[in-house]
Amino acid sequence: MSYIKLQKTGAEFDLVSADNIGDIKLVTGDVVINYLSGYKVTITGGASGSNDFVQKDINKIENAVDVMSGASGPAPMTMLGFPVTGVDAAVGINQAT
Repeated sequence: MSYIKLQKTGAEFDLVSADNIGDIKLVTGDVVINYLSGYKVTITGGASGSNDFVQKDINKIENAVDVMSGASGPAPMTMLGFPVTGVDAAVGINQAT
């Protein structure tokens, strides 16, 4: 199983699975990763959670996933436009988002 690291503040980071991803998209300024298993992860950022991620941040996550595809060893740190403040997992994909 492979993971990517998402930079938080300082030396902190969150791990996100890089396996079985169905799609990665922007939803109301957050990054949402939908997995083939039916799970989804919502990534929020900014000091107050009010900053919006952009397509460039999606591209950075996609590049990190590509690096980890079939790889072993430590995941590279992925720095988005601003530090990640939260990574929330949920069961069930809302097709409208």
